[in-house]
Parts: sequence; C-alpha cells; structure tokens
Amino acid sequence: MIIYAPLLDFLGILVLLYAFVIIAENFMHSLVRDLQIQSIILGILIALVGWHLYNWSLIALSVLTVVFRGYVIPEILLKDQKKGQIWKYRELGTMSRHTLLVGIIGAIAGLIFYKVLYDLTGAWDSAIPFVVLIVGLLIIVMRKNAIAQISGYIVEENALLYIGIMLAPLNFLLEVGILLDVIGAVLLAVVLGAKKEYGPLEIEELSG
Repeated sequence: MIIYAPLLDFLGILVLLYAFVIIAENFMHSLVRDLQIQSIILGILIALVGWHLYNWSLIALSVLTVVFRGYVIPEILLKDQKKGQIWKYRELGTMSRHTLLVGIIGAIAGLIFYKVLYDLTGAWDSAIPFVVLIVGLLIIVMRKNAIAQISGYIVEENALLYIGIMLAPLNFLLEVGILLDVIGAVLLAVVLGAKKEYGPLEIEELSG
C-alpha cells in the first residue's frame, strides 16, 4: 500500500509530539488528557500495522491499548482529580519552558545515540519510539508529582510497545502489552491508595 508507510510515520510523529506536550504540561487535568490522546493514537498505529499484516494479535493489542491506556487509566486519574479540584488547576513543580527544553535536548541526544544503534542494525524504524522512550524517562525524572510520574510511566509503556511493533517478534507483543498494563494497574493502585491515606503526593513523600 502506497499510503501505509506515510500514514505510519504520521501517526508516529503525533505520538512523539504528544510526548513533548506531556513533558511541557503544567496542569494535571490537561496532562492526563494529553496522555489519553497519545495512547489512542498509538492504538490506531498498532491497528494499522495489524491490518496491514493481517495479524489479529496486533488488532487485539490495539484494542487493549485504546481501552486500558486510552480510557481506563485516564478516567481513573480524572475521577480521582474530581475529588479534589486542586488537581485540575494546580501547576506542577516545574516550569514548562524548562522541561520542554530539557525534553528537546534529550530527544537530540537520543537520536545521536540511536545513530550508533543504526550503524549496528541498519534500521531507522524504531528511531521515533526510542526518542519517545527518552522523553518518557525525562517525565519521570523531572516531575515531583506522583500522578505526573504515572503519566511518564505510561509514556514509557507506549514507547516500548511502539518499539516492539517495529522490532520485536509479533507473537510476543500481545503478552508484553498485557504485562505492561498489569504493572501499570498495580502502580496506579499503589499510588492512589497512598494518596488517599496521606494526601497529594510529591516524589519526596514516596521515597520513604
């Protein structure tokens, strides 16, 4: 299909752009919505690959991604925010310009590092998800808010699935996707449970 590769690249660029939007976002409510959109775009990308390869496991994985990461986790986070409206309006403890700049620098460094991998593998297919992986890691490192760090973890999950679509054997991807979602659900339950007991959490409060 002539349109397949350009459409795949377009969706990949959207996933990357939303990673930058997430790292630059200062408000929790908008951050969760951005995460929701990124996950849905990734689900569409996986569905496109599955349809192109006639692979029903990938179609199932795309549905799982859209339902769990595009709906269930964001809705749980948004529902939790409604219990205390401060989460909707509260700025995070970082400046958007600063975090965006660090994200861009990290992305450039990631591309330079990936050039080394390209010399070994000869494939640029996973360059975009590799950069998303770097940005997701920066979200976790630079944010002090526990809920924001969950969003960073989900971005990391999205990047790992994206890399898997490009590189990994297809028969392992559905199992890996389910495992990542289970880990995400456990992490979400632990953080929200702690927040109910101790109130809004910053990362220092999670470190013992």
